[in-house]
Amino acid sequence: MSVPVREVASVAIEHIYHLALIGDWESTPEKEYETSTLGVALSEQGFIHCSFRNQVQQIADLVYRGRDDVLLLKIDPDRLMARVEVEALGDGEDTFPHIYGSLNREAVIRSSRLLPLADGRLDVGTAL
Repeated sequence: MSVPVREVASVAIEHIYHLALIGDWESTPEKEYETSTLGVALSEQGFIHCSFRNQVQQIADLVYRGRDDVLLLKIDPDRLMARVEVEALGDGEDTFPHIYGSLNREAVIRSSRLLPLADGRLDVGTAL
């Protein structure tokens, strides 16, 4: 399912973050990563959903709550082979970074497993 996006002005990006299922990330380590978001391939969506640091907990709560198989990937945009666009989803005002192409693994500077808290939220704070 494709989500409409609206491009916004360029901004300087230090790091971006992607939430990935361990199985998706580890299934083909010799290949570039091509999962957009939970249950959606890059080929279906057209980009890989990412977040800025201050958005990771919100997305983890919305999409991955209750799971115990989630990794937080910290990505250096300068190492990416694909371009990053910062865009708003639909008519929303919040902007998110999207990777338009495969995620080359050497751009990932840290991978941290997120553990669920008692309420099912993922403990993002310790991984950031």
